[in-house]
Amino acid sequence: MKIKQLENNIIFYACMFAGLLLLSSTLDNDCWFLLNHGRYVMEHGIPHIEPFTIHENFSFVMQQWLTGVIFWEIYKSFGIDGLMLLLYPVAIMNIYAVYRLGMLVSNDNKDAAMVLSSIAGVFICFLFITNRPQIFSTLIFIIEIIGLEYMRKSSDKICLLLFPFLSILLINLHAAMWPMMIVFLLPFFTEHLARYDIKGYFAKEKRVDLYYLCAIFVLIVLAGFANPYGLEAMTYVFRSYGYDMISNIVSEMRPITLRSGLGIVVHLLFLFVIAIYVRHKLLISHMLLTVGTMVMALSSNRSLYLFLAVGLYPLAYVYREWQGFSWENTASHDLRLRKLLILMISGVFVWTIVKRWEYICTAFDSLGIIIVSVVFISLIVFLTAEWKYGRLHFVEDVFLRCGYVTITFILCFFILISVGHKLLDFKEPSNSAKAVDYILKHEDSRNVRLWTGYNDGPYPEFRGLRCFLDTRAEVFLPSNNKQRDVFYEYYSLETGKTDYRTFLSWYDFNYILVSENSIMYTYLPSDENYELVLHYQTKDEQEFCLYHVKE
Repeated sequence: MKIKQLENNIIFYACMFAGLLLLSSTLDNDCWFLLNHGRYVMEHGIPHIEPFTIHENFSFVMQQWLTGVIFWEIYKSFGIDGLMLLLYPVAIMNIYAVYRLGMLVSNDNKDAAMVLSSIAGVFICFLFITNRPQIFSTLIFIIEIIGLEYMRKSSDKICLLLFPFLSILLINLHAAMWPMMIVFLLPFFTEHLARYDIKGYFAKEKRVDLYYLCAIFVLIVLAGFANPYGLEAMTYVFRSYGYDMISNIVSEMRPITLRSGLGIVVHLLFLFVIAIYVRHKLLISHMLLTVGTMVMALSSNRSLYLFLAVGLYPLAYVYREWQGFSWENTASHDLRLRKLLILMISGVFVWTIVKRWEYICTAFDSLGIIIVSVVFISLIVFLTAEWKYGRLHFVEDVFLRCGYVTITFILCFFILISVGHKLLDFKEPSNSAKAVDYILKHEDSRNVRLWTGYNDGPYPEFRGLRCFLDTRAEVFLPSNNKQRDVFYEYYSLETGKTDYRTFLSWYDFNYILVSENSIMYTYLPSDENYELVLHYQTKDEQEFCLYHVKE
């Protein structure tokens, strides 16, 4: 009996954490500037003047300094592999936190909480679990909501201590998101207006005491000052977002549209949630959390993470009486759970094969077609024998039998993906890596003034080269740097509003790195003032040219 229970638990949690199969296998481009931040803090302390670019005396708030330190210490000890492995425990904590939140609002309905966390986990792992501070900030938000929902049930004063602790963590890990801690409080305040809902549009449950909510608000604000920059970090977001030109250039700031497959899936998910909500009564706080995060996701695709993490959990409240897998017949419960696991893993696998086919091809080329063919033929022979004479022969359900065979092949393909990933992925850490190697071979890094586009600056800066721009868009706004609007200069150059010769005359560059997407990629080949010293193609087939400015 204990063995059977253990087996069921393994299947249950395998369903919940199926999204781990979709975790990114590449280092996020922004991670290079985070590593640069962490190294600087450990060597020189907290900066107040921007130290990495060609610009001088820029006022600077390193709003992700603690994330940078964590990443740098891991990188220093374990390299890129350590940073990639970090994603797995963080993803598990995010998914499990969603599960615990679902359990809390569904009165411990494991089936509802498991389905919720499984769906959210697949989307979160595929889209958002990468080496960026959002993996920490979103976990903090989920824990905050768990604390508020728990206080709805228990009114335990000891829980008040949780919120200043979370506030201190968030303001140092990801200061730009700190105001969202207060925003997520507001729906719980509005529940005290439910007395005016005379017609009963909303469900009625015990509320978090108004005194506690006010105390939480005060504690969050006071704890927010516990950072190296004080009020500057707490108000960072208000000086950094809402600029149309950033939304035009930075892909993650663009709204979700129906022009992509992902956009269609997300809009269908929104419609599905709305259709469910229309048919059921909800707590007003639940409705506001869902609608608010949905609107945020529609306005900026990076906010979809918040919708998945804290906007979907009210579904567990809606289906708190649902017993989809818990039939009286435990054998039927086990059968349905196993089928769900097979379907989830198979679906995730098909998508992974499509996205990472290059890794599989690399593994085939490296291992040799003969070795791979022998392995798969041996596997087919083994499974055929199992089907006719082994344990598979005694599995009566044909769907399960086929499912077990499918998962065996899936595991083999994932081994090939892993082999291909190790052989292929980290040979070139960044699109700008070859250009950086060339420059450092021919120049002292202290003498280099490099022009790069928006996406190509983080890695050269990590290697010690001073660049014009990197992916920290808000740093280059006058509202933050108190000097000049560098981002507008870049925007006007790339949109043709400023002639490239006029732009280059403003800065004393000695190297210019352009990709095929840059406007200067077209003009520099015919400009005799610039010498092409390197031309190369990246693994994603982008063309890059490095020019040296003639004396």
